[in-house]
Amino acid sequence: MTVRVAVAESVVHGAALVLPPEGTGPAEAWFDHRARLGRGYKYLPPAGQYLLAAARTALEDSGGATDSHAPELRGAVVGTNSAVAALHAGIDGTVRREGAAALSPMSVPYFSVNLIAGRLSAEHLLKGFHLTVTSPRVAGVEALHLAALELAADRTAVALAGAAEAPDPRPGDAEPEAGAALLVLRPRGGPVPAGGAVLRTVLRFVPPPALAAADGRRIARDSVRRALDALCPGGPAAPDEVELLADPSPVGDAVADALRSWCAERVPVSARWSGARAGALAPVVRLAARPLPAGGGRRLVVTASRAGGVALATAHTPEHTD
Repeated sequence: MTVRVAVAESVVHGAALVLPPEGTGPAEAWFDHRARLGRGYKYLPPAGQYLLAAARTALEDSGGATDSHAPELRGAVVGTNSAVAALHAGIDGTVRREGAAALSPMSVPYFSVNLIAGRLSAEHLLKGFHLTVTSPRVAGVEALHLAALELAADRTAVALAGAAEAPDPRPGDAEPEAGAALLVLRPRGGPVPAGGAVLRTVLRFVPPPALAAADGRRIARDSVRRALDALCPGGPAAPDEVELLADPSPVGDAVADALRSWCAERVPVSARWSGARAGALAPVVRLAARPLPAGGGRRLVVTASRAGGVALATAHTPEHTD
């Protein structure tokens, strides 16, 4: 039986990164919301501030891609793991120490992580839909994937998609993340603008308990390899930049093994493995970062969580653009 791999494809018309300066820890003060956004954003959680700043820059970079479409044909999908984790911890601490009456009515509504994307939609009249996804580690790429599916189904004409994080106060052994990465996406099929890119994504799931058996490990390896084949067909479309971002876990090990063997059979690519992060931002940062490989080359980013989520994405600049 052949299992079909669903590839979502879209065109990047603009992108923006809002990240701590090099050498600055994510928990250090580095973002001035008054300077970047103006008045009226004081009580918005930091991840929301980063996201709105990224949206303004991404839309400017796209040449105002939303302007030519009715608000009902604009959408947003945001991925996050820790956008409001610090707020939740603060609410919990306040209730324990002083009781619920001491909570601030200005910040408490943001206990719902959906309001981060909601504020983005209200700010830019994205009335078609807004969605927040929180799958561990893969939520950022999942947001890109879901936005591309909506575009392909003609449920929206333009979508803002990406990830936003603020430092998780309980990151465990992972590195906290802070910042936002946002892409302005249009349907595939039209011309790719100068400076734009083609984005392709695939989502898979590897059940962690299945990896205890040899047969389960084989099925997981085959699943990841089929996804890679669908994303990067052979020949000149093979990737020339590859990065794996995975938790140290049986799932991460299984995905790494599949990726290494797949690369070894095609092109001499060095697959870099990044350490665990308490968030879903890093993969989107890699996809949005410029410059992309020139002349049709592809940047391949693979991310996996110990919970079983696996997301694969490529970004490339065609040889001929508009």
